[in-house]
Amino acid sequence: MMGRGIPFIFSYYRAGLLLALMLGGCTLFGGGGDSPGGYTLEVVRVLEQPSPQARERILEVVPFRISPRYRSRLWLYQEAGSWHRAEEEQAFLIPPQTLVTDQASAYFRRSGLFGAVVEGESRLQVTYLLEGAVTALYGDFSDPTAPRAVMEIQFFLIDPRLDPPKTLLKSGFRAEAEILAATPQALIHGWNNDLESILENFENDLRRLFDHSSRG
Repeated sequence: MMGRGIPFIFSYYRAGLLLALMLGGCTLFGGGGDSPGGYTLEVVRVLEQPSPQARERILEVVPFRISPRYRSRLWLYQEAGSWHRAEEEQAFLIPPQTLVTDQASAYFRRSGLFGAVVEGESRLQVTYLLEGAVTALYGDFSDPTAPRAVMEIQFFLIDPRLDPPKTLLKSGFRAEAEILAATPQALIHGWNNDLESILENFENDLRRLFDHSSRG
């Protein structure tokens, strides 16, 4: 726990990649398989149909914020106590906060918790706003025997129908996916595992909130 109402859950995943450990020298990644066009994040969520009560909930996902340190499309990594930027080939296709926003929207659109999930203006009567802040996104290669993909996100669920709008839920989660190789593919795989874990944990928070509200 890190503060009342904002629990941080540390989730550790070992990426199932049968790759040799390739850390060494001052180079971030071993060779092979770079994506000249840039990399993206992707989380797959099994589709669930919303209940009649859930259909009344309309969620608007506000573009997520990100700490300035992690705003660049070029990846950031930590090694031997120092911070470094990756080479040009190791970069996101679009800004990372946009990738995370898009994946969060797609995830909750399939969660069955809402009748609709929108981004930006909509003619639908929005009942909840979701704001998010990416507070960590980097590769931790401080221990050559246990490289990790690190991600941390804070979430704020807001009721915009009240005056002033009321924050109904604050949650924050940090995930550190252990990877078996210091390659771009392994790091992306680790970040995808991180994001899946974080969204699952926040989904559980939302379910508890809505279950409590329905009983109240």
